[in-house]
Amino acid sequence: MQRIAFANALRGIAALCVVIAHYVLMFNYLRGEFGGLPALAEKPFPAWAISIFNPLNNLNMGAFGVALFFLISGLVIPISVAGLQGKHLAKTKFVIGRLFRIWPTYIVGLLITLGALEVAARYMGYTTSYTAPQVLTQMTLFRDWFGSSVPLDGVVWTLEVEIKFYLVVLLCWSMIGRGKLLPLFALGVATVVAANFYPGNIHQTGALAAFVFPIKYIFFMLIGVAFNYHFRGLLSLDRLFAISVGMLCVFGYSCFTEGWQVEVIVSYFAAFALFTAFYLLARDWNGGPVFDFLANISYPLYACHGAFGIVGMRIMIENGVSAIPALAIQTTITLLLSWIIHKAVENPTHILGKRIAKSLTATTELRPAAM
Repeated sequence: MQRIAFANALRGIAALCVVIAHYVLMFNYLRGEFGGLPALAEKPFPAWAISIFNPLNNLNMGAFGVALFFLISGLVIPISVAGLQGKHLAKTKFVIGRLFRIWPTYIVGLLITLGALEVAARYMGYTTSYTAPQVLTQMTLFRDWFGSSVPLDGVVWTLEVEIKFYLVVLLCWSMIGRGKLLPLFALGVATVVAANFYPGNIHQTGALAAFVFPIKYIFFMLIGVAFNYHFRGLLSLDRLFAISVGMLCVFGYSCFTEGWQVEVIVSYFAAFALFTAFYLLARDWNGGPVFDFLANISYPLYACHGAFGIVGMRIMIENGVSAIPALAIQTTITLLLSWIIHKAVENPTHILGKRIAKSLTATTELRPAAM
């Protein structure tokens, strides 16, 4: 897949935002209460530290990072689709590539999360309550469609949305490859209909709720697809502006109708603004060595950081380490672990997926023609 410099760098920024949201803002708000660990007597981080890590009070850092990830996926995934147009077993190759790109790293991240929950349980003298079927169901990334309403980590819902986006891509394969606007329009209509007749803030459980829930997020990802159309020369800048702003307004309307917090809606809009600014003004920006490193480890970092870091920080603080050093120590350990997963799991499995997909072409070419 062709790498777009600024989009890759924004992955690093997105991952950093999510880590800050969990390790600083959420941890401080909950006073470290997590996984059976009781709350600390007072908020661990001083006010000045919160001001540094979250200078804009009206911005939800976690939502901002997730929104960036969604837009980036929308921008880059159609590049694979376009590259596979007209090729034999194109959709199969796409699925294999995504399968090996997403699942192995997430499974490792989930196992680390479960390990952290076990540590928290042992530390407090109790046993965890999740079951093996629950774990296996979550590993499929179709947890919601299997009727399991309780996630074991805080990131799986976004990956489930990502997988549903891939299903939409497969369904609209030819149209996305040729830069057609019908998928964008159709999902826009579905988003408005869902917000008015089956809003997620009211209907939260059940098969239909699980089906409807990702629609608005997939529609938001399709804003990135519109940018991809422009990137491939299939859409003028004027039309991109009109379409993307219109789509953003539809998404905002859906969120407002469903009663989202204003700061979350603002965060999605801010992510769109940053993404657009970089696309128009700094498309070749690679982020430098720091953000390039964060971009490279962004997926394993996203998959493994949550419970692993929060439990680690909570136990350190209880045993006399102050909040800032605990944050520094835990962040360093998490970054190192993410790099190890990147090198030992993410890269090898991604390469394996590419080889398997490529072997399908070789096998087809070697097969003798029918007599």
